[in-house]
Amino acid sequence: MYKVMLVDDEPYAIEGLRIMVDWEKHGFQIDAAYGSGVEALRHILRDPPHLVVTDICMPVMNGMELMEETRREGLDSILFVIMSGHSDFDYARQAMRMGVSHYLTKPLIPSEVEEVLVQLDAELRERESRKLISDKAEGYAFSRSLSVLLYGSEPAERREAARMLEKLADRASEWTYLHVETDEESSGRAREAAQRLAERSACCCLVDSSRGTFGLVYGSREPGSIRVFAERLHETVQCTSSGGRAGVAAGCSIDRLHDLTLSYSSALEAARFLYYSPAGIVHYADIEGRTLSSDPEALKAADTIIDAVEGGHPETVAAAVREAFRTFQERMTLPELVGIFTTQVLLRCAMLYKELGGNADELLHSSGFGTSMRYGSHIEETARMLTRFCLNCQSAASTLWERQTGSTQAQVADFLRRHYRETFTIKELADRFYINPVYLGHSFSRKYGVGILDYIHDLRIEEARRLLRETNVASYVIAESLGYCGYQHFLKQFEKRLGMKPAHYRLLFQREEQLPSEPSPQHL
Repeated sequence: MYKVMLVDDEPYAIEGLRIMVDWEKHGFQIDAAYGSGVEALRHILRDPPHLVVTDICMPVMNGMELMEETRREGLDSILFVIMSGHSDFDYARQAMRMGVSHYLTKPLIPSEVEEVLVQLDAELRERESRKLISDKAEGYAFSRSLSVLLYGSEPAERREAARMLEKLADRASEWTYLHVETDEESSGRAREAAQRLAERSACCCLVDSSRGTFGLVYGSREPGSIRVFAERLHETVQCTSSGGRAGVAAGCSIDRLHDLTLSYSSALEAARFLYYSPAGIVHYADIEGRTLSSDPEALKAADTIIDAVEGGHPETVAAAVREAFRTFQERMTLPELVGIFTTQVLLRCAMLYKELGGNADELLHSSGFGTSMRYGSHIEETARMLTRFCLNCQSAASTLWERQTGSTQAQVADFLRRHYRETFTIKELADRFYINPVYLGHSFSRKYGVGILDYIHDLRIEEARRLLRETNVASYVIAESLGYCGYQHFLKQFEKRLGMKPAHYRLLFQREEQLPSEPSPQHL
């Protein structure tokens, strides 16, 4: 709605205007009404309306004088409609010369007033449209000029950009470059969200950088406001993330846009510390003078991790990775050096797996690294990814080793994992592997901690859990597909392991799916 002010020294005239015209129908809302031009002017200077409808003849300050004073104060965008009980041509000519939008004679005719409102509504909409286009064009020009100032190499281009940016110079007393990092998948959405934030801010422009990163140049007249804006920016881009982590690094504040490269380079320096920042925001003022460690001694921890993968327990592997990254955190090791360390561990694990006959590329891909070798945007993320990879490698390598050593128990376990849906006796299984049934039962139990039948039931029930979670297949159908001759036998084994019926398990999982903040089904 466009704001309207009514001005007339006759109260009944103002009241008549209120009720004789459906203002809101035409996009207007009466915001204020005054019986004096002096009072109206005070309000206009404090809170300018879009439209002023005023009588000409008023004591102290008439309508013409009110309009003249408004224009003198630089408020040229306010539309004026003049009302008068005189049809004198001189009044109309004077009003038009001063830029009045319309001249209405009293007594007012509702249809004529509404016709004027229709025209004024169209004029205001057209004005807004032109301003929007102009602002967009100006914003693009400013962003391009800032890009040239930061990345351009041609002197002529830089001089032209500097001339363009002179229009921005007096809009703020200090300028800061903010570097933004997001995961590649979310970068497009993050950029759009940051652009909207920049457009809502008084003095802010977005500047594109390399893939997955961009920056904002923020201007302010209030020292310290950059910290508030950085938090808003981080919150804005983090909300667009697909699960990754967004980072914002603010450079030093500068007085002149010509020195923006100083703020830019300091923002990139601050960005190196994002890897260790739990909040995802780093200000150059907070890290100025600090350095990141480049001590190559940190790489030696890879030997401990590989030894644990080859011969230790899973807990030993996790502890070795945890200790290495605790050291990185304490020393504030260069993120690039942590990347080299991670690559070293990955390649040595992959080589170990390949020597046992495994597919190293498949192992890397299944653990989230793949060929891109993305290590994460934060040290904790890198540690989680590497721990998961090392444990996967250890498990897969152990399986290959058991197969290659010819362990009968390992061969039996592998057979059971592939044929657990089938029905066979211990004797039939022993005959297949040319071993005594009693010896097979005892040795298998010693190696795996459970008997062969329980091992088969464990495999079947684990598959049943998956089918209950991921499909709508009836429980009795699942039981038959897993090799159970009767549903009651399946039900007994399911309740023995999970303490609940299959239907209850499925219902519980569906409820958990609707409550993201609760533990996921695999933890049940």
